[in-house]
This record gives sequence, C-alpha cells and structure tokens, in this order.
Amino acid sequence: MPRRARRARRLFPEPPRPYTRRVERFAILTGSPGAIPDAVAAALGRAGLSVRHAPIAPDGRPRLEIDARGAEAVVHLGVRTPRDLDERSRARIEAAAAGAVAALAREAGARRLVHVSTAAVYGTPRNLPCREGELKAPRTALERIRWRAEQASWAEFRRGAPLTVLRPTILYGPGLTGGPVRALTFFALLGGRQRIPIIRRGPVAHLVHVEDLARAVVHVVQHPDDRDVVGRAFNVGDEAPLPLAEHLAVALAALGFTPGRVLPTLPRLTAALLWLVRHVPDRALLGPVNGRLERAWRRLAARTGATEARAPRVEREAIHWMSADHYYDTSRLAALGFQALHPLSTEAIPETIRALAAGRFLPSSRPGALPAW
Repeated sequence: MPRRARRARRLFPEPPRPYTRRVERFAILTGSPGAIPDAVAAALGRAGLSVRHAPIAPDGRPRLEIDARGAEAVVHLGVRTPRDLDERSRARIEAAAAGAVAALAREAGARRLVHVSTAAVYGTPRNLPCREGELKAPRTALERIRWRAEQASWAEFRRGAPLTVLRPTILYGPGLTGGPVRALTFFALLGGRQRIPIIRRGPVAHLVHVEDLARAVVHVVQHPDDRDVVGRAFNVGDEAPLPLAEHLAVALAALGFTPGRVLPTLPRLTAALLWLVRHVPDRALLGPVNGRLERAWRRLAARTGATEARAPRVEREAIHWMSADHYYDTSRLAALGFQALHPLSTEAIPETIRALAAGRFLPSSRPGALPAW
C-alpha cells in the first residue's frame, strides 16, 4: 500500500461496520410424538425453519422450555389420550391442549398457527365430494373429541390467533402402523392362506400420504397472503379417491398374497353391524372381539417371533367408514398452488407396505419379513 494511502487511513479511519445479528427462523411443533410430527419436522427443516418441540403435559398444556417469541409458525398436531379414559376427560384434555397452543401462538406473535385436525369431523358426508363448509356431525367418541379440539382452536381464532386448519383424510405412509394399515394384520390369522378373498368394490376411500400432509403444513405456513389462509380450513387428500377393493388388492400384492375370490357387498350385514356399533357399548361388543383377536395374535407371535407387529383390532371408526363413500373436495388447497407428491395412493402404497413388512409390523408371505403361516 502506498505511503500516502497508509497515512490517509491513519488520519481518517473507516467507521466500524454495523453488527448484524442473524435472525433464526423457527417453528414450534406441539403434540404427541410419532411418525406425523417426524414428517412435519423434516418438511419444515427442508423449508429452512428450525423446529422447537413443545411437549404436552398431562393436563393438556404445552411445556415450553424455550422462548416462543419470534416464532414464525406454531403447528399443533393433536394429542393422543388413553382409550380407557372416558370421552369427557379425553375431550377436555385435547381441547385444552389445542386452546393453549393457540393462545401460545397469539401471545408469541406467530405469523401462522396450523392446527392439523381430521376429515373425520364431518362424520358421514352429506354431499360428495365433501367441502370444508359441510355440517360437522362426528359419529364416534374419537371423532367428537377431534371436533372439540378443533373448536377450541377456532375459539382462540376469534381472540386473534392466526389459525389455519388442515383436515387430512385417511393417512398412510412410513412409520404409520395404525388405521387401515393395522387392518392388514388380520391376514396373519387366516391360517397360511395365500389367496385372500376381497370384496367386489367397497366404499370409496380418500387417502393422503403422510409426506403430503407435511408438505401441506409447510405450504400454508409459507403462503405469502394471510387473507388466503388465516381463518380458513383445508381438506388434504390425494387426487384420486378409489374403492376399497383397489386399495386392498394393491396392499395384498405388496405383502406377497394373491387377491382371491371376489365377495359380494352385503349392505344388510353392514347395516346390522352399524346398528350394533351405535347401540351396544364397546365393553359388550367390540371389547370382547378385540380381546379375542389380541389373544390369538399373542399365541401367533409367541410361535413365530412376530413381536413387532400390532394385533388386529376392530374400531368403531372403521365400521362407519365401511358404511358409505368418504371422499373430499381438495380444490381449496389446490387453488393455493399445492400439488400432492403422491397423487395416486395405489402407486405409493406398495413401498409403504413392503417397508412395514420388512420392519415386522405387517404379515407377509415373503421370506425375511414376518414368517409365513
């Protein structure tokens, strides 16, 4: 550096550069642990948001050990309460959790509050495809509890919480072992049959991959216009609702079974089962049935070492979903530019089923997974 320049620098030093602090973008994730929170956390991370988890205390309140101020979004994924707890207590806990999380988002100044509810709050759809504004008529204790929790969030919205509600249809995907996937364990109790009879058509079911639900959460969190998302609910499903028989045939093939004889649909039998479900308490009907299934599964697991798989179970919700078509209008979310990564469930189900069978969560006729019987 020339002498004159060095002298000028000594006489007129450069002013200090202003200190710029890097602001971290983060989201707060609340709810019971599991595959859904894991998928949502991964999707938020890919979008550039760090995730801070706020577990839910037994009283339904979020236990937040970090400062929530400055959170860009708060995402509530619901709370799993014990099935043996009475409906009123479960509803109180889950509604308290939803309300407390919404109040947290409002007080923290979050730009978005996303409550992941369920399409089951509609009950049996009165119009198909079912739109977000349809009457909410939940049929079972679980559906009523989920609706109570969503109502608690809407109450906080009226107090200023920036609420957006997502109502996913039937979920499937890696790590999810309940719902329709758990029903596949019934085939392990059929005495080694390779050909499994299936129904002719069955009700139309609307599924959504857990990865697409996570992407939908990120989509509404990042949407630039509050007017499009705040104070609104969105159905989340794939692009092609299909009859149950098509889903079942694909799942059986992935497990190594062969779809066998086609069974006729029996509307009178379904109606009789529904009558029993509606009028007979669980302790007198489904409780004994599920007890026998669990004992049979334990004997089978002890003989084959299939300790990782979950016993088959008959759920009230499943019988209701078997009684009618359930598919939903997802055009509201699509109008925001959202596109499902897995638009057709029959293309994504085989990979999911094979992964669960390899993890010994499902029966399989293939070697190396659950032993064939």
